[in-house]
Amino acid sequence: MAITYEWSFPNFEVDSENKVKTIHWRYTAVDGEYSASMYGSCAGSEGMDFDAMTKDHAIMCVTENQSEADMQSNLASQIEAQKNPATVS
Repeated sequence: MAITYEWSFPNFEVDSENKVKTIHWRYTAVDGEYSASMYGSCAGSEGMDFDAMTKDHAIMCVTENQSEADMQSNLASQIEAQKNPATVS
C-alpha cells in the first residue's frame, strides 16, 4: 500500500489586527494500519491577514525551513520501523 501524506493546521495565532503571527502545523503519513506524524510551528508571513491565509501559504511557511521531501522520507522511515521493528538481544 502507498503512503498518503496530509497537512493539517490546527491553530493560527493572530494579533489584534488579525495578522498571522504563528502557524501551528502537523504533517501525517498513513500506510494502512501504520501512521506517523510530525508537528511544529512557524512564524507567519509579515503582514499576512488571517482571512486571506490559504493552505498553500501555510505549507510554504513550513517548507521554507525544511523540504517536504525530507519530511516524507522521515515519516516513511518511521512507518518502516513500525512494520519491521529492530530486534535486540
